[in-house]
Amino acid sequence: MKHTFRHLLVVLQNQADDEQVLTRAISLAKQHQSKLTLFCSWYKKQPQPDLAQQAAHYRRQLLQQISEARLPAERGASKIIIDWQQPARQAIDQLLQQQSISLIIKQQQPKRSMLSWLIPDIEHYLISSCELPVWLVKPSTAATELSILACLDVDGSARQQHQLNDTILSIGEQLVQQHSKQLHVLNCYQADDYSMSLPYDSNHGFAPLPDIQQQHTAKLSPYLTAHQLAADTVHLSEGLPDDEIPKAVQNYQCQLAIIGNSHLNSISSMLFGDTAHYLSRHTPCDVLIIKQLN
Repeated sequence: MKHTFRHLLVVLQNQADDEQVLTRAISLAKQHQSKLTLFCSWYKKQPQPDLAQQAAHYRRQLLQQISEARLPAERGASKIIIDWQQPARQAIDQLLQQQSISLIIKQQQPKRSMLSWLIPDIEHYLISSCELPVWLVKPSTAATELSILACLDVDGSARQQHQLNDTILSIGEQLVQQHSKQLHVLNCYQADDYSMSLPYDSNHGFAPLPDIQQQHTAKLSPYLTAHQLAADTVHLSEGLPDDEIPKAVQNYQCQLAIIGNSHLNSISSMLFGDTAHYLSRHTPCDVLIIKQLN
């Protein structure tokens, strides 16, 4: 966990909003002494005759920005990769096999057409299939310091879910230490989250419904102790994460929401998306998606 920010892969688009994601990546690299690899896919089915010249000019621009940023050299020199020989996903897959990347950071791209919802894009792949954490930058927060909302899921008792929650909190703690900001923690629950088959005996009848909020409070208690969280920074919210996380971001004025994706590589997630996909689109700030590995 302590190596989350060791080597950042910055996925660029050769567009005007590259400046926003590069600003965020440079800020993180300075704070965590990270190595940077900048990647941009220029793949075209019909190659352009002056493509190499354009790529060389683009590379010089990036080198100048990196040089002006005066990044720490502890992790080694930053690298710039411009690939036009294969589609972006294949190029990123190959890059991840060759490099010890620890975090991917990318500008959130709007869905521009109905077709873009039907054909999985790079962001869909990064959220659903890539095992590394993915930081999606929003224009509204790219140039700001971070206050953070860590979003936990304490339903169930699976060991992997506990590990995912601990990872989310640990990353949140690393980030707020750099900014002297407060870490807010959110857990969502549904008051009607119970089985329709209630316990019954002839002497006492149906057993009372469980107090869901109390159960969630008890499940959060070990995290408060382990991570030394102040009680007033931990929030229980009745409702679905899809609704409550965007509202909490606004209520607590957060610039980053850290969420988990526990459905990595599932067929439904890869085809249709899930909560992580929805929140990446509808949360009004940067979103950092942490993966649960089986």
